[in-house]
Amino acid sequence: METTMTTTTFQPGTDNHASNDVLHALAEFPVAWFEATPAYLVLGPIAAFLREWAAATPAGFVLSLLKR
Repeated sequence: METTMTTTTFQPGTDNHASNDVLHALAEFPVAWFEATPAYLVLGPIAAFLREWAAATPAGFVLSLLKR
């Protein structure tokens, strides 16, 4: 049985680049998965309606004034 050792060399200044790519991919996966489900097609219009409804309430008016 023979064992081998693998070494990896990184260019200077790229030590954090690979981990950022992995974290970005991990963060995007749940969103991409949810957007591919039928639930997304149903919940999208419902969420839009609820956003518009909340904006039309008195609390929504106050929050929109505070954002400006």
